[in-house]
Amino acid sequence: MDKKIFNVAVIGCGWIAEDKHIPGLLANKDAKITALCDVMPEKARRLIDVFGLEDVSIYTDYRELLQDEDIDIVHVAVPNPLHCRLTVDALNAGKHVLCEKPMALTKAECMEMIAAAKRNERKLTVGFQWRYRPEALYIKEACDKGQLGDIYYAKAHAVRYRAVPYWGEYITGNNGGGILIDGAPHALDLTLWAMNNYEPYSVKAHTYRKMADRPEGNIWGEWPEDDFKVEDTGLAMITMKNGATIYLEAAWSMNMISRDMTATLVGTEAGIDMQNEGGVRINGVQNGRPYVTEPDMSIPGAPFSIKPVAPMYRESMEFIKAIRENREPFVRPEQAMVVTQIIEGIYESAKTGKEVFFE
Repeated sequence: MDKKIFNVAVIGCGWIAEDKHIPGLLANKDAKITALCDVMPEKARRLIDVFGLEDVSIYTDYRELLQDEDIDIVHVAVPNPLHCRLTVDALNAGKHVLCEKPMALTKAECMEMIAAAKRNERKLTVGFQWRYRPEALYIKEACDKGQLGDIYYAKAHAVRYRAVPYWGEYITGNNGGGILIDGAPHALDLTLWAMNNYEPYSVKAHTYRKMADRPEGNIWGEWPEDDFKVEDTGLAMITMKNGATIYLEAAWSMNMISRDMTATLVGTEAGIDMQNEGGVRINGVQNGRPYVTEPDMSIPGAPFSIKPVAPMYRESMEFIKAIRENREPFVRPEQAMVVTQIIEGIYESAKTGKEVFFE
């Protein structure tokens, strides 16, 4: 497409729109926010005031918004159970869609979304913005170049010491789950993407609700204990079809030093892991001696496949570039579907106490 500026609408004017989508779009010279939609119009008006937006239409019914032929792209930032329906409707209306993570609550819903994108010849991507961190890009490059050798074990970390998001529907049960559909998808996406392995064989998992009555020390304040209806911890052992093992550890509140939105990868030639502070450590054996090295991630001009930019800015930039160049988005919906497939299997395994096998 040779269009210079893309008109973008954001459906859902809650925290994630304010924290990520709108700041990212405002930093994108190829995007213009032309519409906001929320069932509570005061939320849209507030965002207009906070960001000083001009010439923005406000809708309370997303279906009316989708009738606007001038809108090119829709960002879906609504509660998780609504992702599939709104995304499919937007694609059917001829819009390109960036859907917030998780892509959906089930693999079947993801397949419906992918089918709608193909049927309407529109682009669809999912908000896994942590891929754009410098350390994530470094790890991906190392894996793609074979520097780790055969990657046979990995850990996906989404562990917070005390960081429960108790606002909105995070803990009420109305958002499709707890930590497993909040932080876990990001960590799992980073791990699968780095390994370039999207063929799960089975999963055995456990979920816990152990910290729901311990709100003291939460960095965002204490929550009403009766509101906490979902799991605060999820642990899973995922076996891939090639025999590789991935261990997922996810928790909003746990007596463990935080390792949030990071991955550890173990190969036959080397191991690599992401640090909370933004660093990377590589370990192995060289000249007969074990070594641990930490690349300097602060040096500009490093030879990344994608230049490191603040994740929330890069997300919309890369999506518009994919639309303009008519190529696959950086986060492909088929990849995001596997994340949802595994999370769905984790919930089933935790519920039944049995190992779940994938097709």
